Amino acid sequence: MKPAQIKSISSGDGKLRELSLKELIHIPLNKGYSHHTIHQSATNPINDTSVNFGIMAPISEFPVYSAEIIAAADMAANFVNQNGGIDGRRLVILRADDKENTPVSARLARELVDKYRVEAIIGPATSNSVVDVLQQVTIPNNIPLITQSASSMVLTDIGGKHAFWRMVANNQQQLDLMTDFIHKKSGHRRIFLITGRDIYSQEIASGLKAYFSEVSNGWVEHLAISDLVHLGGMDLLSEIKMVQKQKATAVIITLTNAQVKDMIKKIRRHWLGKYPLILVGDTVTPKYLIDSNPGDISACIFSFVGTQQDMDKSLSLNIAEAITTKATGFDGAYIYDSTMIMAMAKVLAKEFDLSTKEAVNLIASDGYPINYSDFPKIIELYRQHKKFSYTGFSGRVLFDELGNNLTAYAKIYSIAEDPAESKKACVTP
Repeated sequence: MKPAQIKSISSGDGKLRELSLKELIHIPLNKGYSHHTIHQSATNPINDTSVNFGIMAPISEFPVYSAEIIAAADMAANFVNQNGGIDGRRLVILRADDKENTPVSARLARELVDKYRVEAIIGPATSNSVVDVLQQVTIPNNIPLITQSASSMVLTDIGGKHAFWRMVANNQQQLDLMTDFIHKKSGHRRIFLITGRDIYSQEIASGLKAYFSEVSNGWVEHLAISDLVHLGGMDLLSEIKMVQKQKATAVIITLTNAQVKDMIKKIRRHWLGKYPLILVGDTVTPKYLIDSNPGDISACIFSFVGTQQDMDKSLSLNIAEAITTKATGFDGAYIYDSTMIMAMAKVLAKEFDLSTKEAVNLIASDGYPINYSDFPKIIELYRQHKKFSYTGFSGRVLFDELGNNLTAYAKIYSIAEDPAESKKACVTP
């Protein structure tokens, strides 16, 4: 099919801005910056024949995180372009700043498809946003979508039959890990949930309540808080006293980054005696939590990590060089692998008359082992083997028919420098 022609390259507020990663990370987001916009690379811009992928990132909310994942996508695109591109066409990554705002995510996804003819979308980061993008944009337009971190099970119901995949462990996988850690390994039975009202929080809360209802002497109480609430300006003394009065020994929090930081400060201020075990969900960036300096309570805080804590050193160093700051490794590996898998799938789909869904599932399957470096010879390898087992910077990627990554990395770890201190600071069940 002949690529559509772009008569003018522009966005709603004028010219499509070219920004390098170094510029992107240093934009003063509080002034002089037009939020919720689409940018292109200064060194790999769109043209009439380029193959365009869109990446949705919360640039104006978390610029360092966004710069890292954009850098990872750019590096994958550079590798593709250095090795012939996709059917001889250059791969371009367009960056959409959705600020983790659900209505904005769908609007920008529609603009990426309608105005910039993207052939795949990577992201968004949150389940609520992915729901809107799937329903309003990618499914109606048959555009493939891979999300690096949206874990809700409802996404399987909505997108499972379509060109949709997730790199991160889904919520059932997360629940299995959480209950194993909280109850089977740590012995906690009295659980207090402090959650948001988003899809992720609702599913995690529902699953935990169901699990502990079957546990002897199990007990769960639940407080839901809107993401619009600024907890820093609230005292929360009565709420925390209530939690402690109920003799809860473990508190599970699935609020936003900023809200979790403030909630932990309030618990530290008002809790009497040894602190409870605190487990935060994958709504929280571990580095953000560590950088908030929670103090002695950190010995009792554990973080669910849906991506590898220690990124491959070569990828980490390349990202750090690109954005001129230390790379945390959060989601970068998933983004790189998402870009490479989609690029390989586009090559195979064109050459062998496959759908993108068929091609992605053949690459991330259970067959001949490959990695990103096999991109230049993917056509030859397909003729020989027909099915692959892809292993990348994020590890093995194995998608089922509904887009779930069956080998998704996940773990729970202490944010404290010395986890042994938890025995002194934290209450035992």
